[in-house]
Amino acid sequence: MVIRTFNRHEMMISEFLKKEGLTSFIPMQYVEKQNTSDQKPRRVLAPVIHNYVFVELSMPMKQFSALLAKCATPLYILKIKDTDQPVEIPNHEMLEFRMLCDPAFEKQTTIYQHESEPEVGKEVEIIHGPFAGIHGRLYRKQKKYWFVKTIAGISIELRITRWFCRPI
Repeated sequence: MVIRTFNRHEMMISEFLKKEGLTSFIPMQYVEKQNTSDQKPRRVLAPVIHNYVFVELSMPMKQFSALLAKCATPLYILKIKDTDQPVEIPNHEMLEFRMLCDPAFEKQTTIYQHESEPEVGKEVEIIHGPFAGIHGRLYRKQKKYWFVKTIAGISIELRITRWFCRPI
């Protein structure tokens, strides 16, 4: 399940869900922040995709909606276009998404947020390395290869060598 909030309140939504006993996930990355020009930059965790919280749904939808109604922060459940059905992400795709967005993973090279869908490339499967078995698209940009995993309209981009991928 995907929840969208406003004004970068994803952390408040996550805390609310945690207090209610639900598991949620916010894709995070380390960024350099500097408060003043004379201060040394420091690395802090920040959301990769602002205003989105991914929730493991462990109750009926009516009960979940009633629980969200108690939250003081404005939010809404992301729905499939032109329907009233909420977006549901299969477990294996969510596992891949979490693996790609884990800031503790040492070999993670690059994660970017895109305003629009990246160029459509070839459908591939990663066959070597820590991401072996993940399916996505491979495309070339600026003479480098990039692996793109898209879930619920949100894309994660990872720099990868094309030799680690095989066409599906």
